Amino acid sequence: MLLPNIKMKNKYFLTTIIILLVSFSIIIGSLTAKAMDINSNTKSVDKVLDNYKIAKEIYLENCSSCHLAIPPAVLPTETWKTILETTNNHYGVRIEGIIRFNQMLMWQYLKTYSRPLLINETEPKFIAQSRYFFALHPNVELPSPVTHNSCLDCHPKAIDFDYRTLKE
Repeated sequence: MLLPNIKMKNKYFLTTIIILLVSFSIIIGSLTAKAMDINSNTKSVDKVLDNYKIAKEIYLENCSSCHLAIPPAVLPTETWKTILETTNNHYGVRIEGIIRFNQMLMWQYLKTYSRPLLINETEPKFIAQSRYFFALHPNVELPSPVTHNSCLDCHPKAIDFDYRTLKE
């Protein structure tokens, strides 16, 4: 009489453990999937972590007020640093009104989402000189000259920082 009662308790215990493990797995899986789906509603090239969202917005606000903002990956980190450090001569134009704090936030964003140059590689000044730009556009017939405005030829929503949508 005691033996069947122990078997029932073991079966109940095992069933409870399995239910708890499955529930725990579903919860952990759901949380992991949500955490990995960073900024999924954006069409931006970069999936930006929460701690860089404000810096990205400041970058877009400052840069797209005069020209098409390009993704950080198009230019190397060193070029972005030069651009941010020389606001008195930004391709022949003096940039005014960017406070130092915003510059530092933009730098953190650009540094994180761009790539460094190779050792002894020349720092490109323009998009058309950047090997990163060409690496991002394999087998693409590019206009001549390549400028930040020529992005609109293939990326019609680039003005909204949507470089994933291509012209059909």
